[in-house]
Amino acid sequence: MPIRRIASLATVPATLLLLVSCGSSAVHGTITEKEYKPARTTWTTESATKKQCTTSRSGGKTKRSCHSVQTGTRRVPHRHPACWQIELDDDAHELCIAKDRWDKVRVGDRW
Repeated sequence: MPIRRIASLATVPATLLLLVSCGSSAVHGTITEKEYKPARTTWTTESATKKQCTTSRSGGKTKRSCHSVQTGTRRVPHRHPACWQIELDDDAHELCIAKDRWDKVRVGDRW
């Protein structure tokens, strides 16, 4: 079997999964809670490094070697957008939905 045909056959299940998931929401249940969560930023600390290289000559040849050197730490921001959240009972899911849709649903509605 040609490789192109194998590759195309392998993409069929993935394509079907994408088409099915785009058509409907896989999560269903009764809305038990509505909550607005404003945009926020959380921070983590990561190691900061820099690349340090040295060059040496031996026998007419130049050799360059590089390695990472830790220079300290840095704070990294993680931004979380605003979320109009609903909580469902059946699947115990919490979903962020569009604000206009959030305004229209009520606790007790089926999702």
